[in-house]
Amino acid sequence: MNNTIQGSHRCDHIGILTNNARVLVDFYTEKMDFRNEKEETLNSSVFNKIFGFAVDCRFIKLSAGEFMLELFEPVKAKARARTTKMTGLNHFGYCVKNRRDYVNRLRKKNVDIIEVTRNSHTVYFVCDPDGNRIEIRECAKQHAV
Repeated sequence: MNNTIQGSHRCDHIGILTNNARVLVDFYTEKMDFRNEKEETLNSSVFNKIFGFAVDCRFIKLSAGEFMLELFEPVKAKARARTTKMTGLNHFGYCVKNRRDYVNRLRKKNVDIIEVTRNSHTVYFVCDPDGNRIEIRECAKQHAV
C-alpha cells in the first residue's frame, strides 16, 4: 500500500466566523446568487470544539453549485463582542475519497485530529503549522484536479 496521501481531492466549503450574518447572507444570496440551504443553532459545546470557546452560535449554510459557505455567528451580543477580532475565515472543507482512511493516515503521521460529534455524526478537523483549520470531508462527488 502506498503511504502517501494523494488522490482526487478538492475544497468544497469555507467556514466564516461573523458578527454580521444577515449582511453576509444578503450579500451572497442577492449579489452572488447563493442559496440559503440551512439555518440552525449550534450549542456551546459544539462551538467550543470548533472555535475554542463556548458560546451558542447561529449556523447558516449557503450554496452555489457544489460550493458552500458556512457562516457562524454567536447568538448573544456579549459573545459577539468577544469575537470581533476573530471574524473572518475559520476553516475550509477538504474532500477526500475515504475520510476514515485519510484520518487514520494523518494520525500515523502524528497530526493532531480534532473530533466534533453532533447528532451522532463526527466531523474531523486538523490544523496546519500556521494554525489554519481544515475540515476533512468525504464528499459524494470527486472531481479530478
